[in-house]
Amino acid sequence: MRIKLACGLSLILGLSLAGCSGGDGGDLDGGTIITTYDAAPTPIDVAPVDPYVWVVVQDTEQKACATNGPGVDVDAVALISAAGTVLGYGKIGMAVFTINPLGNACENIDCSGGNCKYAWNGTTFLPETLVSYTEGPPDAVVQAVGDDAGYFSLNAGTLQIQIGDLSGLGAAKQLKSGDYVQVFEVDKGYIASGSAPATCACLPAHYTVSLQSPSGLSIIPLTPVVIDTTNNTTCAALTALSTEGCGTTMFMVP
Repeated sequence: MRIKLACGLSLILGLSLAGCSGGDGGDLDGGTIITTYDAAPTPIDVAPVDPYVWVVVQDTEQKACATNGPGVDVDAVALISAAGTVLGYGKIGMAVFTINPLGNACENIDCSGGNCKYAWNGTTFLPETLVSYTEGPPDAVVQAVGDDAGYFSLNAGTLQIQIGDLSGLGAAKQLKSGDYVQVFEVDKGYIASGSAPATCACLPAHYTVSLQSPSGLSIIPLTPVVIDTTNNTTCAALTALSTEGCGTTMFMVP
């Protein structure tokens, strides 16, 4: 599908979507009305010795433990060029998860069935298995019956990931001014694309995205520029003050 941004950029998004358990990915299919914000940020000054190579996704959802996949459900992270070319997806073996130091994560006893199944503290999957589900191209699968696969519920935590090639392999890519980062979050778009059962709530979740250098000394927040407010009617339209993604969202690298 081709999305036309207000700044004149055509982005071709190949969304191989799937699953949900609280809000992941999203197929912005033909006919979808896209909310855009044409920002004009100041370009980042990237030092060659300490380039931006990490994408940091921070869950900002209010504590809500009604499901077994609390928080943001991350399917995949993509790097897209200014020309609209998908440059790569989350690098295999490089995803790292950090528990929210504020301590406001859902406990298993709070989650549906007494199991935060798709989060780091669930009892069904190993934490490293769930973290690895965020690597590579979008592949989340939501089942009407049985276990979902391909995404990780952050449960108030933080995901850090580097970007590899189109298969998620290869050397980590440097994130440069003019690029775009897209986070695939299991949202209503997964139902619209036919990759999730109609019984799935697939509510879009909120999160921020920033870039970080290897040393951790350089961090820069990204501005959300494209969300799907047609499928995700609970998402507010973007403004000049917007800082969070809502469901599957595209962010601009300044």
